This record gives sequence, structure tokens and C-alpha cells, in this order.
Amino acid sequence: MRAAPRDLKGIDRIEKRAIGQQVVARVLELIRTGALRAGDRLPPERELIQIFGISRPSLREALKSLSTLGVVKALHGGGAFVSDLEARTLLAPLDFYLSLTKANFADAFDSRRVIEIEIVRRAAARASRADVAELAGMIEAHATVRDDPLGFRILDSRFHEKLSEIAGNAVLQRIAYALYNLGLDFQNFEKRARSEPGLIAQSTSDHAEIAAAIGARDADRAARAMAEHIGHIELSTRRVISGRGGAPPNPPASPRTPGRARIRAIS
Repeated sequence: MRAAPRDLKGIDRIEKRAIGQQVVARVLELIRTGALRAGDRLPPERELIQIFGISRPSLREALKSLSTLGVVKALHGGGAFVSDLEARTLLAPLDFYLSLTKANFADAFDSRRVIEIEIVRRAAARASRADVAELAGMIEAHATVRDDPLGFRILDSRFHEKLSEIAGNAVLQRIAYALYNLGLDFQNFEKRARSEPGLIAQSTSDHAEIAAAIGARDADRAARAMAEHIGHIELSTRRVISGRGGAPPNPPASPRTPGRARIRAIS
């Protein structure tokens, strides 16, 4: 850990209005300008009180807010530090926010559609031969979880996470992760999968088409396949929320699980 930056002591004192918010804004500005960097240890509490000219409760309120934002982390008995400032840390509060947005069902799925379609477009352009081979292996593994909702959930999560990884954008990856988990919260997947026998088959078919499009380096085809996949998820989730069970409309007779020869990189 690096020592506390000395230039913190030259900053202006805080005005006595919305004190906690002002401290948060000041610390964020110090990070943006590079005066504070990832891993920096903040001065002791008594020094921060003097630096900002605020009370101990106001300082603690500000530090709590910065911790919630993922900007500062406190170690018991070891002071407060600037976090690693990685996207996964700074966007962690998004998971919590999205968990509160069930009333915005359509917005949530619209957001997932926008994000994941862009992810597969990028994945189709960036995927290496090793990436394509890994996706193919996942598609083949789908055959082992046709009657195992929990196993499918794990594989499904790995599949979507791999697409985000291939796309190569940490912010998109974190947002996609939050939206994906919100979808699982909406769906109560295990219960729904047991009441809708065609659900896993449909998702397997969708995944196979997405993987094949990425293997063919066809961004437009991958985007269409992902849009269709999200559409299927949204429709089945609506059935869960409304209390209507039953099989999804026109489920595939058997999941398409193309072998590695069909899902391969194009030279």
C-alpha cells in the first residue's frame, strides 16, 4: 500500500451544507485527477477531520457512502484505502439497484437486449480459435443437463460469462452480469424449468445458434440469435410473473447441439 498523498492537505475546507455529499464529491475528484490512486491509504480519521474541517459523524457518513460506491474499502483496525477501482468493484452497486427494479420489467429486459447484443457482436469479431473451441465444448456439455435445471443454470451462467469475456469490455461484462442475475431472480429458474419441459431445450438451441454464429465470425447473425434468445427468456419470465405455467410456445423437438466441426473458427 502506498503512503497517503501529501497534497491532500492543501485542499479547501468543506462548507457546512450537505457535508457528507461534498466530501464524497471531493474524494471522487481527487481520484479523477490522480491525487488519489488505487491502493492509496487515506490519512487517519483525525487528519481527515482536520483536512476537510468537518465533524467525525460527517466524515464517517462520507466514508460509508464511498464504501457503498466501491471507491473506498475499510480494513478493521487498518484504516481506509482507495479500492482497486476495477469495473467489477465500482459497478457492484448496480447489482443491488437492479434487484430493486422488478417494477421496471420491460426496461430491464430492454437493457439486457441492448447490452448482450453488443457483446455477441464484439465476440464474433474478437473470438480466438480457443474461444470458439471453448464455446463448442459448452454446447456439447448442454446434452448432460437436459433434465438438470441446476446444472443448466451453472452452464448457462458460464456461457454468458464467456461471451462477455470474449467481447473484452469490463464495464459491459459487469452490467451484463448484473442484468443476467436479475433475470434469474425474476424467473425462479429451477421451479420454472421443472414445470416447462421445453425450457432447457429452447435455451440450448438458442445457445447453439449464438455459438455457431460467433464461430462463423458473423456478427449480424450472432446479434439476431441473441435477440431471439432474450425474447424467449422475456416471454417465459412473463409467464412466471403472471402465474401462467406450461411449455413455451413451439419448443424445439430436440436441442440443436452442433459438434465442434460446425462451431469452428473461420480462417
